[in-house]
Amino acid sequence: MGSPEGRIAHGPIFQLCWVVRDMAGAQREFTERYGVAHWLTIPDVHFGPETTELRGAPADYTITAALGYAGGQQLELIEPRRGVSLYSEHLDRVGPGLHHVAWVPEDFDAALAEATACGSGILARGAFEGVGMEFAYLDGGAFGSHVELMRLSADMRAMFDYLIPEGYSNPWT
Repeated sequence: MGSPEGRIAHGPIFQLCWVVRDMAGAQREFTERYGVAHWLTIPDVHFGPETTELRGAPADYTITAALGYAGGQQLELIEPRRGVSLYSEHLDRVGPGLHHVAWVPEDFDAALAEATACGSGILARGAFEGVGMEFAYLDGGAFGSHVELMRLSADMRAMFDYLIPEGYSNPWT
């Protein structure tokens, strides 16, 4: 759903993501320092050229991802494993650190159209095959990190609802 102010993302931030070189070490640090009690780690997720683009060209890369919650805020850690991606580029350019903030817009297609109309370049996009998730990364401009927009199936939303600690809710509930 578009907005008259030209905002491409609004409402609560769904996710904060860091790109890391050492998944186990990063999980340990986030658990000890920030109270992330549980991690769902998904090793060796392959994104192939049939479903993934980087700057408009087919992309082929593998990552390990981990999802956890600090209170009601979803945190993601991504460790690039193989191939060129926005994640590996981030590590090469600046090292480990905050990579993106993510929103789940009510209307993913309209949000992407609005982003394009506002001049935000779509740097990467793709689908996590078999789980019902599509994503697009927008240029974050002067902030140096990216903005991710996500389309989540009912099954993905249910999984995230299962992961969130008791007493909190995800933005769609």
